[in-house]
Amino acid sequence: MRKLLLILVSMVIVVLSAACTNQKEKASEQHEQKHKEAGEDVTIGQVIKNGMEINAVYMPHSVEVAPVEKGGKEGNIHLEADIHATADNTFGFHKGEWIPYLTIKYKIHQADTNKVVAEGQLYQMVAGDPHYASNVNISESGHYELIYEISAPDLARHVDDVKGFYKPMTLKWKFEYKDSK
Repeated sequence: MRKLLLILVSMVIVVLSAACTNQKEKASEQHEQKHKEAGEDVTIGQVIKNGMEINAVYMPHSVEVAPVEKGGKEGNIHLEADIHATADNTFGFHKGEWIPYLTIKYKIHQADTNKVVAEGQLYQMVAGDPHYASNVNISESGHYELIYEISAPDLARHVDDVKGFYKPMTLKWKFEYKDSK
C-alpha cells in the first residue's frame, strides 16, 4: 500500500511539474507573440557566437523603466539585446536560457558620417522575459551602425563542471532607422 501511495505521489509531482513548465513556455510565447503582433520589435541583427544566440532589436518608442538610472533615461527607442544559451554552450546554461550578469556597452553612429549619436550601457531588466535594454535617442531617420561590446558574465563557476567563459566580444550591425513622428 505504501509503495502504491509513493508511486501515485510521484506521478502527481511529474504531472504538476510538466504543467508548470508548459505554462511558463506558453506565457513566454504569448509575450513574444504580443510584441510581434503589435509590430513593436524591429530587428537590427542576430548572431550565434560563443554558445549564445544574440539578438539586437529595438522598440520604436521609449519604455518607462524603474529605476531611471538603470536604462530609463529619455529616448525615442528602447534598444534591447536578447541573449540566450545555445545547446553547445560550455558555461553551464541549458539551451534557451537567458544569460545573466553580462556587461553590454553600445554605440550607435551614422553610417555615412561616422558621427556617434548614442552610446552607453544596456541594463538587465524584465518585462515578461529578462533581457538587456536602455532607452536611447536617435534624432533623425537614416542609416546607422550599432556596436555591442559584450563582456563575459560576472559570475562565479565550478571549475570542474563549467569551462571558462569567452573573451569579450564586439558585434556590429548596420540598420536603417525611420523616425515614426
